Formats: sequence, structure tokens, C-alpha cells
Amino acid sequence: MPLPMVRKCCGCVSIETGFYLLCLTSTLACLANITVGAWSLPRNKSREPEDNLISMSMVMFSALSTISNVVAGAGVFLRRPGYLQLSLVFNSVFVVCLFLIAVVTCLFSPELKKSAFLDSPGNVALVAFMMLIGVAYCLYYFTVMNTLYRMMKDDSDSAIPI
Repeated sequence: MPLPMVRKCCGCVSIETGFYLLCLTSTLACLANITVGAWSLPRNKSREPEDNLISMSMVMFSALSTISNVVAGAGVFLRRPGYLQLSLVFNSVFVVCLFLIAVVTCLFSPELKKSAFLDSPGNVALVAFMMLIGVAYCLYYFTVMNTLYRMMKDDSDSAIPI
């Protein structure tokens, strides 16, 4: 059973234009994630080792996801469906790792336990809601990427995915 396809991105723009917008948004979000993670690393002596590991993992997977987004954008620009396929596989793994890091941060970070941010049920609901929005965005982004890949694959005459 094939994955779902969309006809228009966000209901009003072409698939390719919407893909570029979603790819740019994802790349900017990854760059923001890298900045936040790198910002907290210089304080490594005053933090718990677990927090340093979480920050380094967040920076690493965000950088890998950024590279994967750039490869996907290049694949669409150069009309290479193999680039999209490769990016789709790797980026989905990197995004799952980023969500796992976010969950581990919320559950086990000593800094969050000290701040008492998650003591309020409203804050817990806000974090859960934001994570659900992130999951929905990633699923939609991957659906658009898969649609564009399948459209490009149908247009190519070669059986080789490169």
C-alpha cells in the first residue's frame, strides 16, 4: 500500500513551491535548535553531565537533519529523485531521534526539575501540544516530500534511482 499523496501543498500552492517553503521552515527550525543547543554548551562545567549529553545530541541530530533538508532541496532543484529518497529515509530517522531527545529532556533533565516548569498541568499540556504539532508538521513535510519524489520518479525514464 503506497503512502498518501497530496495534490496541493497547504491547499493553495503547487507541490514544488510548498516543498521549498516547508524545507526552508524545517532548515530554519534545525538551525534554531543548533543555536539553542550550542548556546548552552559553554556552561558545561556548571551543568549536569546528562544535560551536556542532551545538548550535544540535539546539536548533532539537528545538524544532520539540516544537511538532509539541504540534500532534499538540491534533489528537487536538480530533479534527482534519488536525493529525495535518501533524504526522506535519513531525515525521518533524525527527526525521530530529535523527538526522543525532547521527551528525555522533559522527563529526566535536572535543569527542568529545578525550575519547576513542569509542575503546572498547564505547562505539561502546552509541552504535549507543541510536540503533537511538531509531529503533525513532520508527517506533513514527509508526505509532501514523498509526493514530490513519486511525481519525479514517474517522470524519469531510468530504472536507476540516481
